[in-house]
Amino acid sequence: MKLQINLENLNIEPEKLEKHFGRAKNILQDLKQKNEPMTGWVKQPASLTEEMIADIEKTAEEIKSLCEVLVVIGVGGSYMGTACIEQALQGSRPGYPELVYAGHNFSGNYLSDIVEIVQNKETCLCVVSKSGSTMETSIAFNVLKEALQIKYGDKSNKRIIAITDPESGKLRKEAIKEGYKTFPIPSDIGGRYSAFTAGILFPLAVTGADIRKFIKGASDIAVDSEFWEKEGLLYALARKALLEAGKTVEVFEFYDPSLSLIGDWCEQLFGESEGKEGKGLFPAKMIFSRDLHSMGQFLQEGNQIFFETMINVQNWDKDVVLPETEIARLSSGSLNEINKIAMEGVIAAHSKAGVPIILIEIEDSKEYCLGQLLYFFMMTAAVTGKLMGINPFNQPGVEGYKSEIKERLGIK
Repeated sequence: MKLQINLENLNIEPEKLEKHFGRAKNILQDLKQKNEPMTGWVKQPASLTEEMIADIEKTAEEIKSLCEVLVVIGVGGSYMGTACIEQALQGSRPGYPELVYAGHNFSGNYLSDIVEIVQNKETCLCVVSKSGSTMETSIAFNVLKEALQIKYGDKSNKRIIAITDPESGKLRKEAIKEGYKTFPIPSDIGGRYSAFTAGILFPLAVTGADIRKFIKGASDIAVDSEFWEKEGLLYALARKALLEAGKTVEVFEFYDPSLSLIGDWCEQLFGESEGKEGKGLFPAKMIFSRDLHSMGQFLQEGNQIFFETMINVQNWDKDVVLPETEIARLSSGSLNEINKIAMEGVIAAHSKAGVPIILIEIEDSKEYCLGQLLYFFMMTAAVTGKLMGINPFNQPGVEGYKSEIKERLGIK
């Protein structure tokens, strides 16, 4: 297993950590047996057929030959799932299209820049929406589709990939009518749990990412019974125990800016899964050492309503050797070594202040380990949500602001 969990600085008594172990095991078993709706994601990595993966790869190659830029249009997991992995892999490989993102805000200023890209560069569109009716995504798709039609005429439809519900919905109907190439999002998988569907796999394949290794990482951790029996549930149990101890905020901390969007993805996954019925942990994200210069004071001496979850990558392909200075001599001249020492120092200082710290480590930031990490987080969100007594697969609260927006627009 290339993912490890360290609870040495948790500051919770063992009996409190183990209090819900039996329940957590039963929840895990129920999830694996898909005993309730919207749990298709549990077995999704292993369910992907060779035919499906090969079709994604073949279509990605075809799109690569057509464009310099692929605009990925989606919101929530349909946007962040792709964006966080692409960023962690540090963008497209040489010779592959660049990804840009639309459909995740209402900013005319932002979308106008994407329209200019369509006008000035060879472009294809990938719209990801189960229904096709999500407002931000629908608006952006219609605007960019028009720009594509003006530029390419009746050939524009060959530059559009629609990833949507396999049978129903506005986008599915349009795709059939217009002849877009399509991939399905299984109807029993919600957006924030869609990391191993075509909605994320296809755009990643266009960047040259090895989606087979990404899927394999998730598949391996999903079926590793020994891991889940011994340590896989510890993170969920720790989160539940800390909530019961009065900690209401979880701060996800990363020591490399290329992992920043994984923090955003975690905020949606945990916030939308757990934040209901007055329950849940509030997820926040920080990038160190940058945010130590703004939030370090609060973390050290502020109101301790929080605990810290640090995500560390053990090995990086790239590093910088420092010029000959005293600090270089003390750190073997490696900037990555200084980053590691900084993390150790933060753990020591915050732990002395009584802050509970969970350390999650992966071997590297390549596709296999990233697949393991995202699947691990999804399973943890589901198990912790169940331990909290809520449904981690719905999001009734988001309809509130949507209804208010539609009312003001006069949409029935």
